[in-house]
Amino acid sequence: MTHISAIKEGINTVNRNWQLLVVQLVTLVLSGMSFFIIVGMPIAIAFILFGLDLTEILRLKDLVSVFRGSAELLNKYFAMALIILFSLLIYLSFVLVVWVYALGGTIAILARSVLKEIDKFSLKIFFSEGKRLFISLTMFSSFIGFLFIAIAFFLGLLVGGASSIIDLAKSYEATLGLFISFFCSLLLMSAGIALILPTLSVAAYGVAHLAFYKSRFLTAIKEAAKYLYSRPSAVGFYSVLLFGYMVIGFIVILIGAPLTFIPLVGPLLALPYQLITYIVQGYLSLVMLASIFHYYKDTVPAAPLLSTEAADISQNTAVGPPPPPDQTEGTQPG
Repeated sequence: MTHISAIKEGINTVNRNWQLLVVQLVTLVLSGMSFFIIVGMPIAIAFILFGLDLTEILRLKDLVSVFRGSAELLNKYFAMALIILFSLLIYLSFVLVVWVYALGGTIAILARSVLKEIDKFSLKIFFSEGKRLFISLTMFSSFIGFLFIAIAFFLGLLVGGASSIIDLAKSYEATLGLFISFFCSLLLMSAGIALILPTLSVAAYGVAHLAFYKSRFLTAIKEAAKYLYSRPSAVGFYSVLLFGYMVIGFIVILIGAPLTFIPLVGPLLALPYQLITYIVQGYLSLVMLASIFHYYKDTVPAAPLLSTEAADISQNTAVGPPPPPDQTEGTQPG
């Protein structure tokens, strides 16, 4: 399958399941409302119970008084600080659960649509598959998150070493320092791309394997890495999708940027445009996923498995050999 045909098939798949955009909007609204319910309400109640005076915070003028005043306020309102911290932890946990659940249902709907198991969006399948993939997708996301933390730590060490080398070179000669600075910048940029892009590709194709084969998260990661090693062009296809997503997203944001400078009505126009921007970005992310699923299905060595329900239906409707005819006394050979 060519890149263009995979993208076309991905667009058609997303258009058939346009309800997934509504799911994304509902998830966004639910995340925003839950912040005011889980975090805002306990803080408001704590303000009333503990009688926190905001004028104490507003009187802090310089940095030293801010630190000193913050320590005094923390000692005075330690219970309220615990309530705020506990509320934030609950909110973050709730948001992560909602988004992982929604992502599980989304990739399951896209995968079944790619495999021609369903023709359109099904809310029942969305909830059932979101529940089934929740644990695997949580472990998968956690593992990929740890990989990015390790990459960020390694790149931080490289930046620190490059800064030391650049300072040492500048102490000898300014021209040499400028050359070393330019060389280290290119080296760091290349190292960042070489580490981040394959990791993102493993995450994308690992999600595809997880949705198609219903495997464990470690198996999905290993199979995605093997697939990318045997087919490096898959990384190029993901790079094309990522570049297109960034370019279109930048253009959409750039178009809406001047709205904020319009007097009076500018902020009013910017708010609905932010919603349009989010819808466009959500649509592009779904097209990316669907295109990757189509590309992976047509290029993976082993064909993706059908769902359990589809397999059961095919077994139940299998046509067996016809039963032998009844031999009565009149039809038996004499």
